[in-house]
Amino acid sequence: PQPPDAGRSGSMDGPASKATDAAFIGAALLFNSLTAPMVKATQNAEGGYSYRKECIYFFAELLKLGVAVGWCVWKWQTEPSLRPKLRFSQRDFWQYSIPGFVFFAQNNLSFLALQHMAPAAFQLLLNTRIISVAILAVMVLGKKLNTVEWMSMWLLTNGAAAYQLSDCDGDNDMKVSVEGLMIMFIIIMCAAGGNIATQKLMQKGDQPLMLQNAILYVWGVAFNLFNLVVSMRGNPDMGWVGQVEGIQVTSIVFNAVYGLSISIILKRFGAITRTFINTVAIICTALIDYSMWGDSITYLQMTSFATIFCAVFLNSIIAKDYKPDGVAVSSPGGGGGGGGGGSGGGERKAP
Repeated sequence: PQPPDAGRSGSMDGPASKATDAAFIGAALLFNSLTAPMVKATQNAEGGYSYRKECIYFFAELLKLGVAVGWCVWKWQTEPSLRPKLRFSQRDFWQYSIPGFVFFAQNNLSFLALQHMAPAAFQLLLNTRIISVAILAVMVLGKKLNTVEWMSMWLLTNGAAAYQLSDCDGDNDMKVSVEGLMIMFIIIMCAAGGNIATQKLMQKGDQPLMLQNAILYVWGVAFNLFNLVVSMRGNPDMGWVGQVEGIQVTSIVFNAVYGLSISIILKRFGAITRTFINTVAIICTALIDYSMWGDSITYLQMTSFATIFCAVFLNSIIAKDYKPDGVAVSSPGGGGGGGGGGSGGGERKAP
């Protein structure tokens, strides 16, 4: 018998499944890579924003909720055999408030952290969430990581940090206070813990993904509405949405599709795979900026790209056949690593 596959409900290990896995990972990587260029495209001529940014995230959450609820209603009407799985308890509803609140706290604490440290220091410290995801996956989900997988996570963290350091050109770039470090620790735990909590909830039981999304997005709408109201009270002159044109509407749809793709990655593969995708997207975004806006790519940045690729290779290829005694024996299910670069192995569920 094949070993249990992490996070993949009833998926097979055949060529068709591997192609599907690669498609999901490729789509998530594409959306992740286009996030920063999409934000740039919505800026005005002065580099600012003529619209209220909070409304983008609110309407994106509302759109995701509409898609998820619509799917559930459609399945309820067309597939009566699926109805028992389309039910949820009050406990399920309140459980999904945890990842919703964690991500809400992370986003709002980021503004507070930037008051106590330079932006470059903030981005550099934020990269420690990569190794934090691995640690929490072991502690919370009971995932087993071998030596090669740990090496790949350290390399991935190093590559992302090196990329951030490549833009630092002065002493003030690394300015940070003790209060800033304390806030950053909470942010990192929220960033890593939110992904782990979402994975744990989504990979538990046999509820359809869209039902789980619907519950999660109810909380997302509530928290983002709160942010929108607070933002409106702080700057009422802009109105509730500001100047919204076609590009802003496109950004709403983009963020909604991107959010749905993340939910697929977390349920099918897990938080570690999402972390690899996020980090590889650094390279893709840099290449997009180079081709579209003429941004330069330095030699130091290229070495950071090489480090990230090495991490992906270790996690998705080498870790699969790694044995502590040094004998490499390929397992029939390819169990082991679940790197973002490969289309194979996902993460094991917690027992």
